[in-house]
Amino acid sequence: MASRAILLCVSLVLVFVVGSDAKDFIVAGVDGWKVPAQPDALNKWASANRFHAGDNLVFKFNGAADSVLEVTLDDYNRCSTASPIAAHKTSDATVNLPRSGPFYFISGTPGSCQKGERLIVVVMSEKHGRRSGSAPVPAAAPAPSALPAGLAEVPPAAAPAPAPATGAAGRAAGSVALLLGALLGGVLVGF
Repeated sequence: MASRAILLCVSLVLVFVVGSDAKDFIVAGVDGWKVPAQPDALNKWASANRFHAGDNLVFKFNGAADSVLEVTLDDYNRCSTASPIAAHKTSDATVNLPRSGPFYFISGTPGSCQKGERLIVVVMSEKHGRRSGSAPVPAAAPAPSALPAGLAEVPPAAAPAPAPATGAAGRAAGSVALLLGALLGGVLVGF
């Protein structure tokens, strides 16, 4: 009987460890969400990080003076606040990144987006794997763009990113499978 209890406790610990892959990223680190000194500073910060499905962005800002708007590519390029996908108006806003592909954010304060308070985050597909101990392979330098600095373009043959096989839903399914396997193992040990 004691071995079953130990096995159940170990199984529960494993379930919590397996489900804790998500990471919180504080946007721009200690600088936070504000008009940056350099117009491309926020996107440089994003390109230095690896985002995975299930991760969170934490936007730290003065909620009385600023906001974060999730927008489309067109609205990002135009700095348009007219029809955001989502609006976050309280400081320390946490935004989940539920799928692979690009996410676009701009400031809701008039004029701030034009001064560089905007961000593109690209979430890696699951085929690129979760964080591992190996160093990432550097990407080739992109071809020069005809668009002005800070604007984004979509490749002509861009296809929608496939739904992630893991992430929050996958971790939940994996956790359930792990728990069922542990319980089945406990039952078999008991016989």
